[in-house]
Amino acid sequence: MERVLLILLAFIIFSAGCVTTAEEWNQRGETHHAMGRYGEAVAAFDQALSLDPDYSEAWKNRGLSLALLGRTDESGESFVRAITLDPTDSEIFYYQALSRNSSGNRSAALESLDAAIALPPQNRDQAIILFQSLMMRGDLLTIENRTDEANRSYQMAHEIMMGTI
Repeated sequence: MERVLLILLAFIIFSAGCVTTAEEWNQRGETHHAMGRYGEAVAAFDQALSLDPDYSEAWKNRGLSLALLGRTDESGESFVRAITLDPTDSEIFYYQALSRNSSGNRSAALESLDAAIALPPQNRDQAIILFQSLMMRGDLLTIENRTDEANRSYQMAHEIMMGTI
Protein backbone atom coordinates (compact mmCIF):
# COMPACT_ATOMS: atom_id res chain seq x y z
CA MET A 1 0.00 0.00 0.00
CA GLU A 2 2.81 2.39 0.90
CA ARG A 3 4.47 1.70 -2.45
CA VAL A 4 1.26 2.49 -4.34
CA LEU A 5 0.94 5.80 -2.51
CA LEU A 6 4.55 6.69 -3.37
CA ILE A 7 3.97 5.86 -7.04
CA LEU A 8 0.75 7.89 -7.02
CA LEU A 9 2.51 10.83 -5.36
CA ALA A 10 5.36 10.66 -7.88
CA PHE A 11 2.84 10.61 -10.73
CA ILE A 12 1.01 13.65 -9.35
CA ILE A 13 4.25 15.60 -8.92
CA PHE A 14 5.46 14.63 -12.40
CA SER A 15 2.18 15.34 -14.16
CA ALA A 16 1.68 18.71 -12.43
CA GLY A 17 4.30 20.25 -14.71
CA CYS A 18 3.00 18.58 -17.87
CA VAL A 19 0.92 20.55 -20.30
CA THR A 20 -1.36 18.27 -22.28
CA THR A 21 -4.13 20.28 -23.95
CA ALA A 22 -4.22 23.09 -26.46
CA GLU A 23 -5.99 25.26 -23.89
CA GLU A 24 -3.21 24.67 -21.35
CA TRP A 25 -0.52 25.50 -23.91
CA ASN A 26 -2.43 28.64 -24.89
CA GLN A 27 -2.67 29.63 -21.23
CA ARG A 28 1.06 29.07 -20.80
CA GLY A 29 1.66 31.25 -23.88
CA GLU A 30 -0.54 34.00 -22.44
CA THR A 31 1.53 33.88 -19.24
CA HIS A 32 4.80 34.18 -21.17
CA HIS A 33 3.31 37.00 -23.23
CA ALA A 34 2.21 38.89 -20.11
CA MET A 35 5.77 38.58 -18.78
CA GLY A 36 7.20 40.01 -22.00
CA ARG A 37 8.72 36.70 -23.08
CA TYR A 38 7.27 36.79 -26.57
CA GLY A 39 9.51 34.12 -28.09
CA GLU A 40 8.52 31.65 -25.39
CA ALA A 41 4.90 32.70 -25.86
CA VAL A 42 5.07 31.94 -29.59
CA ALA A 43 6.58 28.51 -28.83
CA ALA A 44 3.72 27.75 -26.42
CA PHE A 45 1.10 28.92 -28.93
CA ASP A 46 2.76 26.73 -31.56
CA GLN A 47 2.39 23.77 -29.18
CA ALA A 48 -1.30 24.61 -28.72
CA LEU A 49 -1.77 24.77 -32.47
CA SER A 50 0.02 21.46 -33.00
CA LEU A 51 -2.68 19.91 -30.80
CA ASP A 52 -5.57 21.92 -32.27
CA PRO A 53 -4.83 23.69 -35.58
CA ASP A 54 -8.31 25.27 -35.54
CA TYR A 55 -7.88 27.02 -32.18
CA SER A 56 -8.53 30.64 -33.17
CA GLU A 57 -7.57 32.05 -29.75
CA ALA A 58 -4.07 30.57 -30.06
CA TRP A 59 -3.72 31.95 -33.60
CA LYS A 60 -4.76 35.40 -32.36
CA ASN A 61 -2.38 35.29 -29.42
CA ARG A 62 0.44 33.98 -31.62
CA GLY A 63 -0.13 36.89 -34.00
CA LEU A 64 0.13 39.45 -31.23
CA SER A 65 3.31 37.96 -29.79
CA LEU A 66 4.88 37.77 -33.24
CA ALA A 67 3.94 41.40 -33.88
CA LEU A 68 5.71 42.43 -30.69
CA LEU A 69 8.77 40.52 -31.86
CA GLY A 70 8.68 42.54 -35.09
CA ARG A 71 7.85 39.47 -37.18
CA THR A 72 5.03 41.19 -39.02
CA ASP A 73 4.69 38.81 -41.97
CA GLU A 74 4.21 35.82 -39.68
CA SER A 75 1.99 37.90 -37.43
CA GLY A 76 -0.21 38.80 -40.38
CA GLU A 77 -0.52 35.16 -41.39
CA SER A 78 -1.59 34.23 -37.86
CA PHE A 79 -4.25 36.94 -37.80
CA VAL A 80 -5.60 35.87 -41.20
CA ARG A 81 -5.88 32.30 -39.92
CA ALA A 82 -7.59 33.47 -36.71
CA ILE A 83 -10.07 35.59 -38.69
CA THR A 84 -10.83 32.67 -40.99
CA LEU A 85 -11.63 30.53 -37.96
CA ASP A 86 -13.57 33.20 -36.04
CA PRO A 87 -14.62 36.21 -38.11
CA THR A 88 -16.78 37.49 -35.23
CA ASP A 89 -13.90 38.13 -32.80
CA SER A 90 -13.34 41.89 -32.91
CA GLU A 91 -10.19 41.54 -30.81
CA ILE A 92 -8.46 39.74 -33.69
CA PHE A 93 -9.11 42.69 -35.99
CA TYR A 94 -7.94 45.13 -33.32
CA TYR A 95 -4.68 43.25 -32.78
CA GLN A 96 -4.24 42.99 -36.54
CA ALA A 97 -4.64 46.77 -36.74
CA LEU A 98 -1.98 47.27 -34.07
CA SER A 99 0.40 45.02 -35.99
CA ARG A 100 -0.29 46.65 -39.32
CA ASN A 101 0.12 50.13 -37.89
CA SER A 102 3.39 49.27 -36.16
CA SER A 103 4.75 48.04 -39.48
CA GLY A 104 3.82 51.38 -41.07
CA ASN A 105 0.77 50.23 -42.99
CA ARG A 106 -1.76 52.79 -41.74
CA SER A 107 -4.34 52.18 -44.49
CA ALA A 108 -4.40 48.43 -43.77
CA ALA A 109 -4.65 49.21 -40.05
CA LEU A 110 -7.70 51.37 -40.76
CA GLU A 111 -9.26 48.49 -42.72
CA SER A 112 -8.77 46.18 -39.74
CA LEU A 113 -10.25 48.78 -37.39
CA ASP A 114 -13.26 49.22 -39.66
CA ALA A 115 -13.80 45.45 -39.52
CA ALA A 116 -13.56 45.48 -35.71
CA ILE A 117 -15.96 48.42 -35.47
CA ALA A 118 -18.48 46.71 -37.75
CA LEU A 119 -18.96 43.89 -35.22
CA PRO A 120 -21.58 44.77 -32.59
CA PRO A 121 -20.34 44.13 -29.06
CA GLN A 122 -22.02 41.26 -27.22
CA ASN A 123 -20.46 41.89 -23.83
CA ARG A 124 -18.38 44.37 -21.82
CA ASP A 125 -15.03 43.07 -23.09
CA GLN A 126 -16.14 43.50 -26.69
CA ALA A 127 -17.41 47.00 -25.90
CA ILE A 128 -13.95 47.86 -24.60
CA ILE A 129 -12.38 46.52 -27.82
CA LEU A 130 -14.85 48.63 -29.79
CA PHE A 131 -13.86 51.69 -27.73
CA GLN A 132 -10.15 51.01 -28.30
CA SER A 133 -10.73 50.47 -32.02
CA LEU A 134 -12.63 53.73 -32.34
CA MET A 135 -9.95 55.64 -30.43
CA MET A 136 -7.15 54.18 -32.54
CA ARG A 137 -9.14 54.89 -35.70
CA GLY A 138 -9.56 58.50 -34.55
CA ASP A 139 -5.83 58.78 -33.90
CA LEU A 140 -4.90 57.40 -37.33
CA LEU A 141 -7.42 59.62 -39.09
CA THR A 142 -6.06 62.64 -37.20
CA ILE A 143 -2.57 61.83 -38.49
CA GLU A 144 -4.03 61.82 -42.00
CA ASN A 145 -5.71 65.21 -41.35
CA ARG A 146 -9.15 63.63 -41.75
CA THR A 147 -10.43 65.65 -38.81
CA ASP A 148 -14.19 65.26 -39.32
CA GLU A 149 -13.94 61.47 -39.55
CA ALA A 150 -11.57 61.39 -36.58
CA ASN A 151 -13.97 63.46 -34.49
CA ARG A 152 -16.83 61.07 -35.37
CA SER A 153 -14.71 58.14 -34.20
CA TYR A 154 -13.87 59.88 -30.95
CA GLN A 155 -17.53 60.79 -30.39
CA MET A 156 -18.61 57.19 -31.00
CA ALA A 157 -15.90 55.98 -28.62
CA HIS A 158 -17.16 58.36 -25.95
CA GLU A 159 -20.74 57.09 -26.41
CA ILE A 160 -19.60 53.46 -26.19
CA MET A 161 -17.61 54.09 -23.03
CA MET A 162 -20.42 56.01 -21.36
CA GLY A 163 -22.75 53.09 -22.09
CA THR A 164 -20.23 50.59 -20.70
CA ILE A 165 -19.43 52.24 -17.38
